[in-house]
Formats: sequence, structure tokens, C-alpha cells
Amino acid sequence: MRIPIRPCFFVILAAVLVACGKASPAPGAAVTEPVSDEPPPAALPLPSDASAAVPDEPTPEITYGWSTTASTRTELSFGFPGEWDGSSPLTFGEGEFVKDPDQPIGVTFRIALSGDPAAMLADWGRESVGIVGIVTFLPSTTADAAAVTVARITAPTKTGEGDGITARVVYLPRAGDVLEIMWFAPTDQWEDLQPVFQQVLDSVEIWRRFNSQETGLLTMYLHDWLEPRMPPEEQGLWFQSADQRTGLLIYVENALADPAKKLAEWDVSRLSALGFGQCSMEPGDRMGVMGGQWESLTGECVDAQVGKITYEAAYVPNKDRVLEFITYAPSDEWAVANQKAFSCLLGMMLDIR
Repeated sequence: MRIPIRPCFFVILAAVLVACGKASPAPGAAVTEPVSDEPPPAALPLPSDASAAVPDEPTPEITYGWSTTASTRTELSFGFPGEWDGSSPLTFGEGEFVKDPDQPIGVTFRIALSGDPAAMLADWGRESVGIVGIVTFLPSTTADAAAVTVARITAPTKTGEGDGITARVVYLPRAGDVLEIMWFAPTDQWEDLQPVFQQVLDSVEIWRRFNSQETGLLTMYLHDWLEPRMPPEEQGLWFQSADQRTGLLIYVENALADPAKKLAEWDVSRLSALGFGQCSMEPGDRMGVMGGQWESLTGECVDAQVGKITYEAAYVPNKDRVLEFITYAPSDEWAVANQKAFSCLLGMMLDIR
């Protein structure tokens, strides 16, 4: 599967780390990605989403050399400058932070908050704000600021200034809590750092953890996707975007089998249940899933409603069974679907039986 961005890292139930199919450090360790010597990736097309505007993707000029992190504990993923410290758990409260090692410049993510986001925003700045041990100050002035869009959620923000520090905050409702994101810097550097902060916000993705008792599989999926369900007629899992144009099908075959032989026998008729026709088929890139890289098939189909669809299929041995994975998305959204959903959704999947 083509993965057009640098891989992200995941903490699985705070016990196992998975780096989108690569080996990971010990539990609880700060998870960062080393700077690559590879040239920056090309800019990617953005998906069309009728329900919400999608923010621009971070530009290679700013995000080249950045690190990425993600966690099932926080149900967050985001990128940040590679020279910053983190991502690290907050010492007080629940969440994560990243910051410059020498200056009060960074971003904090507080989770497990409760209340009305609008009321929380209104109260912010009336007393000292920030995170103990990272940055705290008493704003001498506060002001409402323009709304920002994070993970396709648009919400108002507020700025505060005091003690030589400027910060801006947003409160985002999630399925089980309220998320606070605050970014801060010395006031005399605030304006110059806005492009960096914007790219951090653009990189943030909100996830939902999913544990399937029927299949014994654990992973996360994008917060605005549909609740995963069983596929028609067979055992497995079906992940779909809200518009049902993009998805991942997992079929469970409860018997040992040779993945290479299964793939050689695979046929595009497996896509007929999705309504896809006129499908081509050719060898694909290796699909990164379940801790390995597996041979795959890929091609393009025609869907009566969506138009051209790109798919990728692979078989993966899993203890006493074999799993069939099929990813698909509109062809003009395929690269972004890999970036935002497939590469990480597949890479952090575990069998927890």
C-alpha cells in the first residue's frame, strides 16, 4: 500500500506500541520518529467532503523532518517539529504535550475534560492558565479569536497574553470527553510561529478505539467514520467513512492457509458485494498490517455513483487463521485515504485473543 507520509506511532492500551507495522519502543516511552534523509514528499490532493471542509495538509516545506505520534490512550495523533521534546504525558492531568526544549514554545493536549466547550472557553483566562511544569501564566488580556478546524471539527478560539507569554486555546467535543488544545509562545515570537502552530493543528487527527469481541481484533478508526460493523454474509469487520465512499473490509477465515496461494487465487469478483465493476488487477505495493508487510493486489473499478474507485487486497496469516484485507476509496482521494486512515488503521491493528 502506498503510504505518502511518514508513519505514525501508536500506544496500544498503554501496553504495546505499534509503529504502523514497525517495531516500537518500550511502553510509556516518548514516541518520536527520527528525521529522515529522504526528500520531502510531494503535496497531496485533498478529499472532497460534503459534511465539512477539510483543512489544508501540512506543506512539505514546513513539516519536513517533523515527528509524529498517536495513542489509543489519548485517541489522538498529530505531528510536531522534530527538534521539539515529546510527545510526553502530562505530569498533572491527562493528556500529552510537545515543546521546544529551551523556550516556552509548544502545544498541550488535555483530555478527559467534561463540560460545555463554549462555557469552558468563556472561563479560560480568568485565572492562571497553562500546564504546571510546562507553561503557566496569568493573562492580563484575553480576546475572542477566529475559529479553527481540527480533524474536521470547527470551533471558536480565545487568546490570552501575560507575563511575556501569548497562548491560544480551543475546546473540541469528542465522543466521550472534551479535548483542550492550547498553543503558546513568547509574545515577541508569537506571530512568527503561527505557520508552525497551524501545521500542528492541521496534522491533528481524532480517533476512536475499537475492540471487536467477534473477531478478537483491536484498532482505532477516524472519529467521524461510521461505527464498524460485520460485513454482509461473512465473518469480519467493515470500516466505512460517513459518506460510505471509503472503507476497509476484513474477512476472517478460521482455518490455516497459505497467504501467497490465497492471493494468487483472489479475483475481482470479491468486490461485487461493494457494487464495483469493470475492475482491473495488478500487483500492488506491500500492505503494512498486523506487524508485517504483505504482498497485495491493486486496481481500479467503476462505481455507478462514485465513479472510479481504487482498491488494494492482501491476505495476512494470523495465528490459527488467515485474514483478507480490502481497502478502497475514490481514486482521486486514494492517497489521502492511505495517509489519514488506512496506513495507521491497519498498522496498529492487533489480535488480542
